[in-house]
Amino acid sequence: MGRRVSWKYRMEHPKEFPYVCDLCKPANRRFKKLLSKESHDKMTSRHDRVSVKKDECKGPTSTKLLTRFYLMKIIDMSATLLDLLERGTAIKGSSDVDIVFLLPKGTYNTVSRMLVDHTQILDDIKGTLKASGYTVTGRSARALQLRVTCNEPGSGRTHYIDVDILPAANLENYKRPEIFQKMRDCPVAERKFFTPSLTKTQRGFVKSETPAQLKRLIQYVKHWKTSMIKVKSPPSSYSFELLAIYLWQQDGKPQTFKIENGLRRVMEQLADYQSIKVEFFEYYNHNMHQRHIGPHIIDPVNPFSNVLDVSNSDWSAVALNARNYLKQAEMRNATSRFCDL
Repeated sequence: MGRRVSWKYRMEHPKEFPYVCDLCKPANRRFKKLLSKESHDKMTSRHDRVSVKKDECKGPTSTKLLTRFYLMKIIDMSATLLDLLERGTAIKGSSDVDIVFLLPKGTYNTVSRMLVDHTQILDDIKGTLKASGYTVTGRSARALQLRVTCNEPGSGRTHYIDVDILPAANLENYKRPEIFQKMRDCPVAERKFFTPSLTKTQRGFVKSETPAQLKRLIQYVKHWKTSMIKVKSPPSSYSFELLAIYLWQQDGKPQTFKIENGLRRVMEQLADYQSIKVEFFEYYNHNMHQRHIGPHIIDPVNPFSNVLDVSNSDWSAVALNARNYLKQAEMRNATSRFCDL
């Protein structure tokens, strides 16, 4: 059951809500029950791409769409949504979260229409965050970035959450084949803006293709990426997820396998990243197949999006670290294939 009263009301009635979370700055959130607070605290180790429901996005339809009220409603919702929508492949100590703000379909029901106001929308988000005590750490063509720091209860350890906030056109009135056709017909530079609108489908793909053992493997690969290698421009965690899923599919989708074997399989492919050619056809048919030159990992929800971006990510450094990892004793004794236990 969702939260029935606002955070503002809770802060104004401390006797009714005596339990305080001191993890979520700048606003300390209050809870009526200790169990509710503890459940909230556990969310600091969650990770996922977040979709904001359309009902939460009602409001003015001008370029001043993202007022303080609506944006802070998204930020307050995010912790709950993270727990409900997690993929189950998070790692402790650091997380990256995409908060996707689904714009009102009455005004922004096409990507081209959204792009008319996109710069202003990002400016409004930045201003709202600044006024609310958050510091924007970066800005890309599609999103704003900020980092939230939390202290894990009991352990004293610090948990970092890197957040991307992405406005998204509301395409819910279109069927999937129509969306892919719009991708094909639009200018090349616009195609990447379709992906946030399909984040629910993207999340569904990862969840449907990851049994428990594969989730554990992905967690380890992410830990290796974030903790064991030093890369100036690391690839996205999503690209590592898709690679692991693809290799697991190629080996027959075993529900159980030795982690060491799966890890060796992934590391060998990372070490030879130039030969990576990954594409999925769960959501679009082979008629949407594009001719890709060089290594590629194509997003399952966007046939025009290569998440193995060699121009913006240092894959050569990843390959070097993977080759070094393969020299470890546990890797020498493993087989380079997912195998049933």
